[in-house]
Amino acid sequence: MTNTEISKKGGFALNNKISLRQLQALLFLEIFGFGVTALPRRVAENAGQDGWISVLLAGVVVIPIVAIVCHIAKMAKGQSFHDFACSVISKPLGIIVSLIFCTRLVLLAAFNLRIFAEITRQTMLPSTPFAVIFVSMLMLAAYGAAKGIETRARMAEVLILVVLLPLIFVFGISGRDIDFTNLAPVMVNPLGNIISGSFSAFFAFSGIEVLLLVSPYLSRPKHLTKSVGQATITIGLFMAIVTAVTIARFGPEGIVHQMWPVLKMMDTISLPGSIIDRQGALIMTFWIISAYATINAALFFSSLLLKDVVGKGQHSVYILALVPIIAILAHLPENLVTAYDWHGLSNSTFGLATMVGIPLLLLIIAKIRGMRIEKL
Repeated sequence: MTNTEISKKGGFALNNKISLRQLQALLFLEIFGFGVTALPRRVAENAGQDGWISVLLAGVVVIPIVAIVCHIAKMAKGQSFHDFACSVISKPLGIIVSLIFCTRLVLLAAFNLRIFAEITRQTMLPSTPFAVIFVSMLMLAAYGAAKGIETRARMAEVLILVVLLPLIFVFGISGRDIDFTNLAPVMVNPLGNIISGSFSAFFAFSGIEVLLLVSPYLSRPKHLTKSVGQATITIGLFMAIVTAVTIARFGPEGIVHQMWPVLKMMDTISLPGSIIDRQGALIMTFWIISAYATINAALFFSSLLLKDVVGKGQHSVYILALVPIIAILAHLPENLVTAYDWHGLSNSTFGLATMVGIPLLLLIIAKIRGMRIEKL
């Protein structure tokens, strides 16, 4: 029996293919955990107690972007992103766009790795050298990326259940120790401040642009927009809830003095009966897995882009070439503040290009050229 026949009968997935449910799990792990760690502080700096509204607003802005990205992914009809871009905007421009995308993913992996190492050292392993943390995470991420997208997807299905259910439980318990009057009055801050906060929150959804690259790996892309839309709305609601709870816990003034307020809040929650000594370990587990998923995805897709641009070789070879580059880039920031500054600069340039600019460019030119776009 062929793989296709097995898939149609409800058995194992096609080789190197993933289902929409697996894609949802990957998106949640790659976006939510890492994006939400410092999000409450960033939005509170602009919007105060209305920071959670900024997060909701950012989620609303992301939804049409997701629809455009999914539309392009379906229009590609199984082509790689590089091949599709070349067919739409010419080969030279397609190469440039692919390299911009690759650069974005490499920088995302590097700065997330540095931030991961900083948090790990300050919260769990204060005496561990950066090199040990870098090598450990990069080797694990590279191994997973070399195994292909199906292995990543199957792992995501398991890990999301392992870490998400305890996380929901702890946040549910946390409500009894939190003063929600810290969120009042609502909409007291100027609209401009709330919008400014939503700009910071927008980049918490970094990683959503990899949807442009998954078209060749979807077994049944028919309902892609609906499935990804559901995942995006769920992620946005989770981010808004976590932000609201965290601001309520520390207050709009106190939260700006917390580097990682979500981790700090989870570590100070008192569970009944001392079920867990350090509740922060739960969210740290989720966050570490999310950091791994983000770096793993960046390595996987950037290696594929390089392979397509060069036109030969296996993607695993390009993974090995990217690992030292990412490690060097992660070492460059002098401290955590510099790492966040560089991360923000990367988001506002390459991030805007891959999340907004490139999708719009491809869609507009495809329409001008009269290329056939399947109904969503």
